[in-house]
Amino acid sequence: MNHIVYLLLFISVFSSCKDKTLPILGHRTEENGKTVYSQIPHFILINQNGDTLTRDSLNGKIHIADFFFTSCPTICPKVMRSMMKIEETFHDNPNIAYLCFSIDYKRDSVARLLHYYSKLGIENPNFHLLTGPTKEAIDTLADDYMSIANEDPDAPGGFDHSGYILLVDNSYHIRAYALGTDANDVERLIKDINLLLKETN
Repeated sequence: MNHIVYLLLFISVFSSCKDKTLPILGHRTEENGKTVYSQIPHFILINQNGDTLTRDSLNGKIHIADFFFTSCPTICPKVMRSMMKIEETFHDNPNIAYLCFSIDYKRDSVARLLHYYSKLGIENPNFHLLTGPTKEAIDTLADDYMSIANEDPDAPGGFDHSGYILLVDNSYHIRAYALGTDANDVERLIKDINLLLKETN
């Protein structure tokens, strides 16, 4: 994502704080005089239990998403702790799902994801560690979530990836994001989640 897009996202988020509502982020087009906002795409992935998860599985739920891999030697553990902090904050709300997309489809098998999940001690049935069948499937998904997830032999662990956590509403629009390695930014995202929950109730 280029600097102009980041600037537009910053302006949108800043404006939302004043208006007490969250903007819809990402690409938009005009069709018949109406603004049409981009949505996250349909997907078919497998979670840590071997269950199939699709976009339709999220019907009626907002969700929090990030991209990681289990052998990540850098930012992933901290981002995952931020995801768990968010989950702890909203644990009692069944209308929130948590999607952690593995970018290492070769090594992050279902068994490996389950082992990682078990070590985290998560008990929320709406918290999913997900793997896809091909590199292209995950790369495309990362682009649509406005994230970076590229295989790079020169990067630590073999992947160049961002540590962003994304908030998506129940109409599949991205509404906010935070840098998962920044505790203050994560706290701000928690406030944004509360705003979105008020909007969707």
